[in-house]
Amino acid sequence: MRMLRIVHILLFASLAACTTPPEVKQALAAKDQAYLENEQLMQQYRELVGNINSRHAQWFRYIQTRLKLDLALQWATTNPRLTDIPDTTLADDDAEVLGADVLAVINAMRLTSLPERKGSNGQPLFQAGSGDMNHLIQQIPELISRVEQRVASDSNAPHAVDLTAFDQYRTNVEALRRINGIIKQYLDVDVTLGRSETQSLADALHTVRR
Repeated sequence: MRMLRIVHILLFASLAACTTPPEVKQALAAKDQAYLENEQLMQQYRELVGNINSRHAQWFRYIQTRLKLDLALQWATTNPRLTDIPDTTLADDDAEVLGADVLAVINAMRLTSLPERKGSNGQPLFQAGSGDMNHLIQQIPELISRVEQRVASDSNAPHAVDLTAFDQYRTNVEALRRINGIIKQYLDVDVTLGRSETQSLADALHTVRR
Protein backbone atom coordinates (compact mmCIF):
# COMPACT_ATOMS: atom_id res chain seq x y z
CA MET A 1 0.00 0.00 0.00
CA ARG A 2 2.81 2.36 0.80
CA MET A 3 4.30 1.81 -2.68
CA LEU A 4 0.92 2.44 -4.31
CA ARG A 5 0.62 5.66 -2.33
CA ILE A 6 4.05 6.78 -3.56
CA VAL A 7 3.21 5.92 -7.16
CA HIS A 8 -0.11 7.77 -6.80
CA ILE A 9 1.66 10.89 -5.60
CA LEU A 10 4.24 10.74 -8.37
CA LEU A 11 1.63 10.20 -11.06
CA PHE A 12 -0.43 13.15 -9.97
CA ALA A 13 2.71 15.21 -9.69
CA SER A 14 3.22 14.35 -13.36
CA LEU A 15 -0.33 15.53 -14.09
CA ALA A 16 0.37 18.80 -12.39
CA ALA A 17 3.63 19.32 -14.21
CA CYS A 18 4.15 17.10 -17.19
CA THR A 19 7.89 17.63 -17.40
CA THR A 20 10.54 17.05 -14.72
CA PRO A 21 12.31 20.31 -13.82
CA PRO A 22 15.77 20.50 -15.44
CA GLU A 23 17.28 21.19 -12.02
CA VAL A 24 16.12 17.80 -10.77
CA LYS A 25 17.60 15.99 -13.76
CA GLN A 26 20.83 17.93 -13.38
CA ALA A 27 21.00 17.02 -9.69
CA LEU A 28 20.52 13.34 -10.50
CA ALA A 29 23.17 13.49 -13.21
CA ALA A 30 25.55 15.22 -10.78
CA LYS A 31 24.87 12.56 -8.15
CA ASP A 32 25.55 9.80 -10.66
CA GLN A 33 28.84 11.46 -11.61
CA ALA A 34 29.74 11.80 -7.94
CA TYR A 35 29.05 8.09 -7.41
CA LEU A 36 31.27 7.26 -10.39
CA GLU A 37 34.13 9.48 -9.21
CA ASN A 38 33.85 8.12 -5.68
CA GLU A 39 34.00 4.56 -6.98
CA GLN A 40 37.05 5.36 -9.12
CA LEU A 41 38.79 7.05 -6.18
CA MET A 42 38.14 4.09 -3.90
CA GLN A 43 39.46 1.71 -6.57
CA GLN A 44 42.65 3.78 -6.82
CA TYR A 45 43.02 3.66 -3.05
CA ARG A 46 42.51 -0.11 -3.12
CA GLU A 47 45.29 -0.47 -5.68
CA LEU A 48 47.55 1.76 -3.58
CA VAL A 49 46.98 -0.33 -0.46
CA GLY A 50 47.58 -3.50 -2.47
CA ASN A 51 50.85 -2.13 -3.86
CA ILE A 52 52.04 -1.08 -0.41
CA ASN A 53 51.21 -4.52 0.95
CA SER A 54 53.11 -6.16 -1.91
CA ARG A 55 56.14 -3.94 -1.32
CA HIS A 56 56.00 -4.73 2.40
CA ALA A 57 56.06 -8.47 1.60
CA GLN A 58 59.10 -7.99 -0.66
CA TRP A 59 60.99 -6.12 2.04
CA PHE A 60 60.02 -8.73 4.61
CA ARG A 61 61.53 -11.47 2.45
CA TYR A 62 64.67 -9.48 1.72
CA ILE A 63 65.34 -8.60 5.36
CA GLN A 64 64.54 -12.09 6.65
CA THR A 65 66.78 -13.68 4.01
CA ARG A 66 69.70 -11.48 5.03
CA LEU A 67 69.16 -12.09 8.75
CA LYS A 68 68.81 -15.87 8.44
CA LEU A 69 71.74 -16.16 6.04
CA ASP A 70 73.97 -14.11 8.37
CA LEU A 71 72.89 -16.26 11.33
CA ALA A 72 73.52 -19.48 9.41
CA LEU A 73 77.02 -18.40 8.37
CA GLN A 74 77.74 -17.35 11.93
CA TRP A 75 76.95 -20.84 13.20
CA ALA A 76 78.85 -22.44 10.31
CA THR A 77 82.05 -20.51 11.03
CA THR A 78 81.98 -19.58 14.73
CA ASN A 79 80.73 -20.73 18.13
CA PRO A 80 78.22 -17.98 19.01
CA ARG A 81 77.67 -16.97 22.64
CA LEU A 82 75.87 -14.12 24.40
CA THR A 83 76.74 -13.07 27.92
CA ASP A 84 73.14 -12.68 29.12
CA ILE A 85 71.66 -15.79 27.46
CA PRO A 86 72.47 -19.41 28.38
CA ASP A 87 74.18 -21.39 25.63
CA THR A 88 71.36 -23.94 25.46
CA THR A 89 68.71 -21.23 25.17
CA LEU A 90 70.64 -19.49 22.40
CA ALA A 91 71.01 -22.76 20.52
CA ASP A 92 67.27 -23.49 20.89
CA ASP A 93 66.22 -20.04 19.71
CA ASP A 94 68.56 -19.89 16.72
CA ALA A 95 67.75 -23.45 15.62
CA GLU A 96 64.03 -22.60 15.69
CA VAL A 97 64.60 -19.45 13.63
CA LEU A 98 66.67 -21.31 11.04
CA GLY A 99 64.53 -24.43 10.75
CA ALA A 100 65.54 -28.08 10.34
CA ASP A 101 66.42 -27.88 6.62
CA VAL A 102 68.79 -24.94 7.05
CA LEU A 103 70.21 -26.49 10.21
CA ALA A 104 71.12 -29.65 8.28
CA VAL A 105 73.21 -27.65 5.78
CA ILE A 106 74.89 -25.69 8.59
CA ASN A 107 75.94 -28.92 10.28
CA ALA A 108 77.44 -30.12 7.00
CA MET A 109 79.35 -26.82 6.68
CA ARG A 110 80.63 -26.26 10.24
CA LEU A 111 84.38 -25.77 10.33
CA THR A 112 86.73 -28.09 12.12
CA SER A 113 87.31 -27.32 15.82
CA LEU A 114 83.80 -25.88 16.35
CA PRO A 115 82.27 -27.69 19.35
CA GLU A 116 78.94 -29.44 19.54
CA ARG A 117 76.11 -27.26 20.87
CA LYS A 118 73.13 -28.80 22.62
CA GLY A 119 69.67 -27.49 23.29
CA SER A 120 67.90 -27.24 26.63
CA ASN A 121 66.67 -30.84 26.29
CA GLY A 122 70.25 -32.12 26.06
CA GLN A 123 69.98 -33.11 22.40
CA PRO A 124 72.66 -31.87 19.95
CA LEU A 125 71.42 -29.12 17.63
CA PHE A 126 74.66 -27.87 16.10
CA GLN A 127 77.11 -30.70 15.47
CA ALA A 128 80.81 -30.54 16.07
CA GLY A 129 82.54 -29.09 13.03
CA SER A 130 84.45 -31.31 10.61
CA GLY A 131 84.61 -29.27 7.39
CA ASP A 132 87.09 -26.90 5.83
CA MET A 133 86.72 -23.57 4.10
CA ASN A 134 86.63 -25.07 0.61
CA HIS A 135 83.73 -27.33 1.53
CA LEU A 136 81.97 -24.42 3.23
CA ILE A 137 82.21 -22.29 0.10
CA GLN A 138 80.88 -25.12 -2.04
CA GLN A 139 77.85 -25.45 0.25
CA ILE A 140 76.91 -21.76 0.17
CA PRO A 141 74.56 -22.01 -2.88
CA GLU A 142 72.68 -24.82 -1.15
CA LEU A 143 72.55 -22.80 2.05
CA ILE A 144 71.11 -19.79 0.22
CA SER A 145 68.49 -22.00 -1.42
CA ARG A 146 67.43 -23.49 1.92
CA VAL A 147 67.27 -20.06 3.54
CA GLU A 148 65.11 -18.70 0.73
CA GLN A 149 62.75 -21.66 1.08
CA ARG A 150 62.54 -21.05 4.81
CA VAL A 151 61.77 -17.36 4.30
CA ALA A 152 59.15 -18.17 1.66
CA SER A 153 57.46 -20.41 4.20
CA ASP A 154 57.70 -17.80 6.96
CA SER A 155 56.40 -15.05 4.67
CA ASN A 156 52.91 -16.44 5.18
CA ALA A 157 53.09 -15.29 8.78
CA PRO A 158 52.36 -11.54 8.18
CA HIS A 159 48.67 -11.33 7.37
CA ALA A 160 47.91 -9.65 4.08
CA VAL A 161 45.82 -6.52 4.26
CA ASP A 162 42.14 -7.40 3.87
CA LEU A 163 40.85 -5.60 0.77
CA THR A 164 37.32 -7.00 0.88
CA ALA A 165 36.01 -3.77 2.41
CA PHE A 166 36.96 -1.92 -0.79
CA ASP A 167 35.17 -4.53 -2.90
CA GLN A 168 32.07 -4.25 -0.71
CA TYR A 169 32.18 -0.47 -1.00
CA ARG A 170 32.33 -0.72 -4.80
CA THR A 171 29.37 -3.11 -4.76
CA ASN A 172 27.34 -0.69 -2.63
CA VAL A 173 28.16 2.29 -4.85
CA GLU A 174 27.22 0.31 -7.95
CA ALA A 175 23.89 -0.48 -6.30
CA LEU A 176 23.35 3.22 -5.57
CA ARG A 177 24.14 4.08 -9.18
CA ARG A 178 21.58 1.52 -10.36
CA ILE A 179 18.97 3.02 -8.04
CA ASN A 180 19.84 6.49 -9.27
CA GLY A 181 19.50 5.27 -12.86
CA ILE A 182 16.06 3.85 -12.16
CA ILE A 183 14.96 7.16 -10.69
CA LYS A 184 16.30 8.99 -13.74
CA GLN A 185 14.38 6.66 -16.04
CA TYR A 186 11.21 7.25 -14.09
CA LEU A 187 11.60 11.02 -14.16
CA ASP A 188 12.14 10.81 -17.90
CA VAL A 189 8.63 9.38 -18.23
CA ASP A 190 7.42 12.73 -19.53
CA VAL A 191 9.54 12.18 -22.64
CA THR A 192 7.72 9.00 -23.57
CA LEU A 193 4.24 9.43 -22.09
CA GLY A 194 1.70 11.99 -23.05
CA ARG A 195 -0.81 13.60 -20.68
CA SER A 196 -3.59 11.23 -21.77
CA GLU A 197 -1.38 8.20 -21.12
CA THR A 198 -0.43 9.53 -17.71
CA GLN A 199 -4.14 10.04 -16.96
CA SER A 200 -4.78 6.41 -17.93
CA LEU A 201 -2.16 5.30 -15.45
CA ALA A 202 -3.78 7.42 -12.76
CA ASP A 203 -7.20 5.92 -13.52
CA ALA A 204 -5.73 2.44 -13.37
CA LEU A 205 -4.15 3.24 -10.01
CA HIS A 206 -7.55 4.33 -8.68
CA THR A 207 -8.94 1.02 -9.86
CA VAL A 208 -6.25 -0.97 -8.08
CA ARG A 209 -6.72 0.98 -4.85
CA ARG A 210 -10.45 0.21 -4.94
